[in-house]
Amino acid sequence: MKNLIFIVFLLFSVVCQSQILTVTSDKNPVAIGEQITLKFSVNAKAKEFKAPKFSGLRLLNGPISSSSSSYSFVNGKSKSEVTTTYSFNLSAVQEGTFIIPPASVVANGKKIISEAVSIKVVKPNKQQQQNKKSITDNLFITVKTNKKNIFIGEQIIVSYKLHTRLDLENTELTALPNLNGFWKKDLEASSRFKREVINSVAYNTAVIKKTVLTAQKSGKLIIDPIEVTCSIRTTNQQKRRDPFANFFNSYNVKEELISSKPITINVKELPKPKPKGFLGAVGVLDISAKVNKKELNANDAITYSVKITGTGNIELIDAMKIDFPEDFEVYDPKINDRIFEGGNKRSTKTYEYLLIPRYKGNYDIPTYNFVFFNTKTKKYQTIKTAKFNISVLKSSNEEKGYIPINQQNITTSNKDINYIKTSTILINKDEKTQNLNLLYILFFLPLILILILKIKSFFFKDTDLNILDRRHKVANRVANKRLKNAQECIKNENFEGFFEEIEKSLWGYFAHKFKVQIADLSKESIESYFNDFNVKKEVKTQFIELINDCEIARYAPSSNKNKKMSDTLLEAKKIIIDVESELK
Repeated sequence: MKNLIFIVFLLFSVVCQSQILTVTSDKNPVAIGEQITLKFSVNAKAKEFKAPKFSGLRLLNGPISSSSSSYSFVNGKSKSEVTTTYSFNLSAVQEGTFIIPPASVVANGKKIISEAVSIKVVKPNKQQQQNKKSITDNLFITVKTNKKNIFIGEQIIVSYKLHTRLDLENTELTALPNLNGFWKKDLEASSRFKREVINSVAYNTAVIKKTVLTAQKSGKLIIDPIEVTCSIRTTNQQKRRDPFANFFNSYNVKEELISSKPITINVKELPKPKPKGFLGAVGVLDISAKVNKKELNANDAITYSVKITGTGNIELIDAMKIDFPEDFEVYDPKINDRIFEGGNKRSTKTYEYLLIPRYKGNYDIPTYNFVFFNTKTKKYQTIKTAKFNISVLKSSNEEKGYIPINQQNITTSNKDINYIKTSTILINKDEKTQNLNLLYILFFLPLILILILKIKSFFFKDTDLNILDRRHKVANRVANKRLKNAQECIKNENFEGFFEEIEKSLWGYFAHKFKVQIADLSKESIESYFNDFNVKKEVKTQFIELINDCEIARYAPSSNKNKKMSDTLLEAKKIIIDVESELK
């Protein structure tokens, strides 16, 4: 009987000590503009924490995970307990009562769900308003643009500057502007602080973001504010008079969310009628062309290069349609662009065409008429490339009586384009049997290889990553190239470059898939296309959210950058595969 009572008591103790996910806040209610810390705690080691959605509150940072251990001795026996905590820093942005839905976590193999919590946001009192004004007078963001009245296709440079007279420990971009109607290209911005005088007051000033915007539609386009979270050091009042305070933690850190003001850009339609051959190029541009040789043998390769230079929407200009001679085999151009390099902010874009003349003769590569809208003269302008005469001699193979039977394989080495000549065969009656046997081999070899691969896939399981890679090949080459570049960025620990490549892969994939120009795309148009094809809401949301995450991640600090990049790469591959599945 005593043993039974002991067992019941033991079971009761275990139940009482079961894991609970609790929610606490450092203040409730909270005033508009104030910050609140929300903590989710469980009395165990935990993993797979899933955060709730914070409606009415803006997430500044989190989750920040931490763990603590406690030890106790009861009746000569030791007891330990572990507590895992996930913390969020939030900012109240609007008045009202907001419900934070439950969060979840896995502890001891079980999923634990918290209760929902209600947060009340009220208007700030006079003292809070004065404190806020004191901060905004000494900490603010200004936005400058080189133009405010432009044409469709014209570019502007937008710079965001942070000005402060306070002691800042850290700054973090928490929200980027919604750029509806613009195509953007981020420029490198120096985050070093310099002294700058505004209205006779000296501030420490740093350029926190710099972007080139290309207008894609007419009208009054609004550039929304950016938001920055600043960690401000404030002196601990109790230690202010302590002469040794400077040697210890004598200050407090306060998080403050600040934002820029919206700006309006007036975008005008391009003049009509638009001339024949105009493909949307806008700016102050120049064009040139060259060939690497003017005399060559038939079946040899020649490189024809076209370069566009100047200031304008060069990045959005597609490959040109040049009337090459009919006897020339023409390969898709290799495109190289250098956008806003150097102090003069001039861009270049080069198209390298590989050409192979097949017959002897004299040929002309004609001039190309490049039409663009000159933003300086406010008129359409046509400029031309040079004309080239190419002399094609008889090939060495023809002189020996050989007949090429295969298209040559082309390789690129550094800047020179070389071709690898395939072996040629002089066909005669004695070799017909040999060639027939070769034909049989070439016909059955692919079937044998397919059979081998099927057997391999049956006996060997692929890893998740390999499955993603294999299935991803059905997407398209545009996204695949960018994702490979992103993989290289991980190897080189290029954090900013990685997220830029991921972002470009998503935009490029969508443009290719739906046969639209990248310049015509926005997040709203992406959502519209998805709706037209009845793409699931969760897939559509994940696609757009990943673009937003990439924009922010390029500027946000991260404690584990390699893991962040690896997880994002897998997420990008998965979302493209999901879209592919939806569109089948």
